[in-house]
Amino acid sequence: MNIIDLLIKISSLIVAVGVILSNINKIFNPIYKKMNELEKNQCKNFLVDFLARIENKEKITDCQKNRAYEIYDHYINDLKGNSFIKDKWERLMNDEY
Repeated sequence: MNIIDLLIKISSLIVAVGVILSNINKIFNPIYKKMNELEKNQCKNFLVDFLARIENKEKITDCQKNRAYEIYDHYINDLKGNSFIKDKWERLMNDEY
């Protein structure tokens, strides 16, 4: 096998890997987006419930409060959630804590 044949085989392999990776991305990108949206909705539901408890002056444990802060941080910073949740959070948490 000469060098030209080897280069052709290597470049064919590179192209094949590129095509495979492109197709994998096309398959998994919609799945990832859907999972991300589901996660965002779960966080939003938790935060709505937590903020309703704060608003209704229900007793909140330190553990619940710490978990709410973690989920809020994840919702805002990682999931880029920015909605009525942020406004309500800032208003209630600044008033209560």
